[in-house]
Amino acid sequence: MRRHALKILALSLILSAAACGGAGKTAVPRSPTAAAPARKGLQIKLTTVYVDDQEKALRFYTEVLGFAKKDDFSNGGYRWITVTSAADPDGTQLQLALNDDPAGKAYQSAKFQQNQPAVMFYTDDVKADYERLKAHGAEFTVPPMAVTGSTIATLKDTCGNLIQITQLTGY
Repeated sequence: MRRHALKILALSLILSAAACGGAGKTAVPRSPTAAAPARKGLQIKLTTVYVDDQEKALRFYTEVLGFAKKDDFSNGGYRWITVTSAADPDGTQLQLALNDDPAGKAYQSAKFQQNQPAVMFYTDDVKADYERLKAHGAEFTVPPMAVTGSTIATLKDTCGNLIQITQLTGY
């Protein structure tokens, strides 16, 4: 528990420093001829999907989809869980956020009722992933189907969401 509290404190400090422009850093004047470091621009590091049961979601996203658990710590009644692609553990993280607020529940429910995926994952072989996921018990609402520029399939994540897997096929 103490380790988790330290992680939360460290995360809070990092976020606070980032929000304040890197608090504690002093500007170092640059010579007019010195090259500026290459700019990466904006990057997606974390995105969220609301789930109605975090433990069930963690099992589904790791055991069925094959993602790797990145973070899992609690503070009181709050639990922070993220997963990443097993092929890219330092890539974009997906937070499995407990859907315990009315706005989140309404959003999640509306997306599901309108057959709109909450999240989309890319693959290089949608048909092979469809077969693999079906063998792991995934329930598909749309089997692999060719659409403009891609082949898609849609499945339920067991936690109130639809997921689309997409293979780009050209334009």
